[in-house]
Amino acid sequence: MKKIFLITAFVLLSAGNLFPKLVVINLWHAYRAGEADAINKVTEMFNLSHSEIQVKLLPVPFDAINDKLRTVISAVNMGQSGEDGPDVFVFPHDAVGDWAERQLILPIESFVDSSVTEQYFGNTLKAFNYMYDGALWALPGSFKNIALFYNKRFITNPPKKLSELIAAAQKFQKPDAAVWGLSYVAGNIYYHTMWVQAWGGTFFRQIGMNKKGFPIFLPLLYSHPMITAAEFVRKLVQSGKIHSADEQEILYSFNMNKTLFAISGQWFRGAIAENIDYGVAELPIIDEIDTQAIPFLTVEGFYMASCTKDQAASAEVIKYFTSAAMGRYFAKIGKQTPANKGAYAYSEVSGDPIAQIFKTAAGKAISMPNNPEMSWTWEPAYMGLVEIMGGAPANQVWKAKQIELMKRIEKETKISFQKLGYGDKKLTAPLSVN
Repeated sequence: MKKIFLITAFVLLSAGNLFPKLVVINLWHAYRAGEADAINKVTEMFNLSHSEIQVKLLPVPFDAINDKLRTVISAVNMGQSGEDGPDVFVFPHDAVGDWAERQLILPIESFVDSSVTEQYFGNTLKAFNYMYDGALWALPGSFKNIALFYNKRFITNPPKKLSELIAAAQKFQKPDAAVWGLSYVAGNIYYHTMWVQAWGGTFFRQIGMNKKGFPIFLPLLYSHPMITAAEFVRKLVQSGKIHSADEQEILYSFNMNKTLFAISGQWFRGAIAENIDYGVAELPIIDEIDTQAIPFLTVEGFYMASCTKDQAASAEVIKYFTSAAMGRYFAKIGKQTPANKGAYAYSEVSGDPIAQIFKTAAGKAISMPNNPEMSWTWEPAYMGLVEIMGGAPANQVWKAKQIELMKRIEKETKISFQKLGYGDKKLTAPLSVN
C-alpha cells in the first residue's frame, strides 16, 4: 500500500510539472491600423510557441490609455478595481519618471543581463533610465520621430529648404477643392517641437537637486525659442502656407491623392492606402536660421505594471515582444523602426528604404525628457499653442502657461520655485534656456 501511495504521489507531482498552471498576461496597447495588425501577429506567434504563458491583448484609444493606466493600476494595487489590470503595457518613454515615482511600474533590470540589453540601440535604452544608475523601467520596442511624407505621383525629389517646399506646396494646393500642399497637426505641441528645437529651445533646465537626490527642473515654456517658434508657425498657417488639420483628415486626404506633403511619423505609414506611391524625406531646413527642423525622438517601451500577477512571466513577454525576430514583424506589418539592432539583419527591415530614412533622421532628433515634470507639461503646452494659433499674443500666453505649469510642479513635488529664485515676480523677461 505504501509503495502504491508513493507511486501515485510521484505521478501526481510529475503531472504538476508537465502541466503547470497557465499564466495569462494582459498586455495593453494603443496601436491602430498596421501597428495593431503587427502586435496581433506577434501575440499569435507568442501564444502558439508558449504553453505556460499566454498573452491577452487589450487595445485602448491613445487619448485614453494614459489616464486608464494610472487609474486601473492604482485601483488594482489597492484591491479596489472591478477589472483586471495590465501586466505589461506599451507606451512612450516620456512618462517613465512620473510612473516610477508613483510606483505604477516595476524596474526590470533584474530580469535581463548584458546579453539582452546590448541588443538595443543605446539611446533607446537610455530613455528608460531614471531614478538611479542602472535602472531600467522598460525594454524599447521601437522609436518614432516625425518626417516629411510626399506623394510620388506628383513629386519625386522634395526640396530640402522650407521656402522651396512651401513654394511647391502652394502651386499644388486648391483650398476650394480641399486639395492641400503641406499639412500637419500644427496645433499639436508634439509636432511643434521641431520648430522650437531648431531655434535652440528645450522644455526644461536643471536648477538643483531635491532632498531625495533627484534633479529639480525649471520649465521653459516662457522662453525666446518658444515664443519665436509659435509666432513663426502662426504666420505660416494664417497665410495659408501650412494647412493645419487633425491626423485622420490628413490621412484621408493623402490617401485620396489630395495632399502633396504631410508631416507625420511611422504610425502614418501603417495607415497609408496600398495604392498610394509615397516617399519619406527628412524634415526641411528653415531658411531664416539655416537649421533643419529638429523633432522629438520618442521611444516606445514595453513596461511591467506594478499590479502584474507574475513578474517573471511578464518579463518573458517583454523580452519576446522586443526581440530582433519580432522586430521584423513590427517593421514589416506595422511599419515601425525597431529599437533592437538585430532586427536590421532581416531583409524586411534592411531592405526598407523608408525605415532607413527614419533611422537616419532619428540620429538628429532629441529624446523627449522622461522626468516627471514632462507628463504635467503636455496640457498647458498644448493649450498655449492652441491659443496662439487662434491669434493670442505668444509672449503673454507662454508666460501665463509657464506660471500655470510651475504651480502644478510645486503642488506635485512640494518644492518652491520662489525659494529657488524663480518665483512669478521674477518672470519679467523670457527665461534663458542655458
